[in-house]
Amino acid sequence: MKSFILFLLVTCLFSNGIIIAAQGNQFANTSLNKPNGAIEGVVLDKKTGAPLPGVNIVVEGTQRGGATDSKGIFRITNLPPGTYNLIFSFIGYARMRVENLSISNGETTNIDGVGMEEEAITLKTLVVTPGQFSIMGNAPLSRQTLSSQDIQNMSWAEDITRAVARLPGVSSSDYSSKFTVRGGESDEVLMLLDGMELYEPFHQRDYSGGLFSIVDIATIQGIELNTGGFSAEYGNRLSGVFNMRTKKVPEGQRHTSLGLSILNAGLYTDGSFNNGKGSYIFSARRGMLDLLFKVAPFAEEATLDQSATPEFYDLMAKVDYAVSPKHLLSFHGLRAGDKTGIEDVSEDGNFDKNDTKYGNTYGWLTLNSNYTPNLFSRTILYTGYITHDRNGSFNKYEPSDKGNFQLSDQRNYSLLGIKQDWNWDVSHKLFLSSGFEAKHVNTDYKYFSHLEEIRVNSAEELYDFNTTRNISINPSGQQLGLYLTNRFKVLPKLVMQTGLRYDYTSYTKDNLWSPRVGLAYAFSENTFLRGAWGYYYQTQFINNLDINNGNLTFNPAELAKHYVLGFEHLFANGINLRLEGYYKDLSDYSPLWQNLRDHLEIFPEARNDNARVVLNGATSKGIELFLKYDKGGKISWWFSYALAKAVDNIKEIEYDGFLTKRTGNVPRLNDQRHTIFADVNYRPNSQWHYNLSFQYYRGWPRTNYTYQIQTLANGDLHFYPIHQAFNGEVYPAYHRLDLRINRRFKTGHGALTAFLHLINVYNRENLKKFDLDTRDDEGNFSLDAQGNYVPFRDDSYWFGLIPVIGTSWEF
Repeated sequence: MKSFILFLLVTCLFSNGIIIAAQGNQFANTSLNKPNGAIEGVVLDKKTGAPLPGVNIVVEGTQRGGATDSKGIFRITNLPPGTYNLIFSFIGYARMRVENLSISNGETTNIDGVGMEEEAITLKTLVVTPGQFSIMGNAPLSRQTLSSQDIQNMSWAEDITRAVARLPGVSSSDYSSKFTVRGGESDEVLMLLDGMELYEPFHQRDYSGGLFSIVDIATIQGIELNTGGFSAEYGNRLSGVFNMRTKKVPEGQRHTSLGLSILNAGLYTDGSFNNGKGSYIFSARRGMLDLLFKVAPFAEEATLDQSATPEFYDLMAKVDYAVSPKHLLSFHGLRAGDKTGIEDVSEDGNFDKNDTKYGNTYGWLTLNSNYTPNLFSRTILYTGYITHDRNGSFNKYEPSDKGNFQLSDQRNYSLLGIKQDWNWDVSHKLFLSSGFEAKHVNTDYKYFSHLEEIRVNSAEELYDFNTTRNISINPSGQQLGLYLTNRFKVLPKLVMQTGLRYDYTSYTKDNLWSPRVGLAYAFSENTFLRGAWGYYYQTQFINNLDINNGNLTFNPAELAKHYVLGFEHLFANGINLRLEGYYKDLSDYSPLWQNLRDHLEIFPEARNDNARVVLNGATSKGIELFLKYDKGGKISWWFSYALAKAVDNIKEIEYDGFLTKRTGNVPRLNDQRHTIFADVNYRPNSQWHYNLSFQYYRGWPRTNYTYQIQTLANGDLHFYPIHQAFNGEVYPAYHRLDLRINRRFKTGHGALTAFLHLINVYNRENLKKFDLDTRDDEGNFSLDAQGNYVPFRDDSYWFGLIPVIGTSWEF
């Protein structure tokens, strides 16, 4: 299993192995074999003639750009010969476009005296909420947290949900695409795609919660990540929002790509039709892992009785059509499926099997209406169908495990709903936003499990544990959400946003009111202070009933109170600084089931270390620093540091085995005190790109254990676990350095790009799981002369040094 998961993740880096593209005149204005040129100039206030520092400049149609210095001077280098347009943007000034700038071989084009006119800042575009990050999209380089070029040249470039893990306040593991925000759980983040909530957004979710996203990054144009204090528009989540927007296809564009890699075979295409009134996007991926697993490096170690068949696929389609100049109709469809089967059968009759299947189907129709320049609405009619089918069994007679288990867990979840959002720019001093969402949800549960094994109680007495659960229920209900927010100027430089949200859920009887407030004070065009406070409720999902542990009752909604304060400043030299502090108070928290020795088990209900933790509440607090420098030149970098603390206030722990239980404030399982990310990019020219990325975090809490021994009536030894203080130990610090080198070549038919990616350059051994074995490497029981157990470590580790090579071809 360890080798299998490692193999799956390494293959993620090989995506887009071969890409064949037809993209109009993509290379018409560039040439990879000619000397590069540059553009430089000065940007001034058109009325006063004063230089403007911190103006953002973007080379249209590319990810190149820069910012003016304290004297209003800018310089953009490494531009291949051709003709370019520049976009100038600055808070408080009208956006400006300079066209048809000709770049010659090795020369510099000067455009001195670019004059920008003052313009009132619209409340609609002003960012009031702290904790908001702009990823990809069309924002200027110095204002984007991560640009498209950043994503393309960093680790895990093919999975956008992995890329955000390098932002402050976000936490994930080597194996998982799932992430947590500011000490919360992964299901506390709202995942949206063009307004549609994705309830199960990850492939292969049996492995650390999900190995990669079901959304193809090729379809995405921009993302907004909110890590706290978000507005009343977003509901039913405690911690954050991950809002993805698909690409808008320009008129006349046609782009098709075919991909084949050891991860998947894929097709992506987009284009326009009917003289630009309509456009389409289509993506299809089929996993190759089930075929490649048979020839994986570790396959030779497996016996003929061991097999694994990991399969996945996803399809995504979008069609836009302008039914009139003011109304755009869109249809989206998304389908994803996963299947994994693993069998481990030994000659002595012991076996461990699992067979899991998951499906996601979403369809939604969207009408975007611009009634006037100041009044906009979006209406979405949607449906979805989600399936879970988990099957597993084991039969073991081993030193520490003696028993058998059978499981069949089928859950089908369907939803049908409508949502509508309105934006009204009343004046330059008032902006209103409101909306509603109503949906019907239904889930069909069919659950059977049987477990019998030898266990030990808290008095260290062995006993025969036997339990059977056979549950078949069909809960259904309705959910309603309403919100109203207003954004208004209190003072010329002070903007306030207030909001109120109401959520009702019939199957839990939740009636929830969520007030929220945000403030933004502009010290200058480049310096902001932001704050937010609010109530954030999360209702238990109807397809997440805890029937695994025999619970047939839904829990009341959980509540998080957010207190967030953030400071942002863009220096004249192009460095963007963000500093944020937060405090999150969680109450009405549902009881947690936690496996003491391994919380990432596929079938946690089958483990003898499954403990029920009852909470009074929880808190999470921290300070986050983010620095970024990118003016479009040869060198760019970003750095983040987070000091955080997440604790549970434990009321009691229910566990029949031997455990040193704790109450009061105890570190949460994802408590990550110190976290550092640092990236440096070097772009000597348009052909080469070098990226160094470093990460460090203090280890997560764990529960230590050892074994004691008793002799059974038949004379066999039985090893049983003695658990020490709950979450009382901490894993060693994690750190690693990655190197990625990209090289682009001009060919007779387009361009070829190759990359070398070295994961964990200095081969750091980062402990993933503390584990003990009852036998040593020779297969003998690990005992001393008196017959007592001697701990024998059988730990597992995160990625070691792994070289990865990939290539892509475009024309």
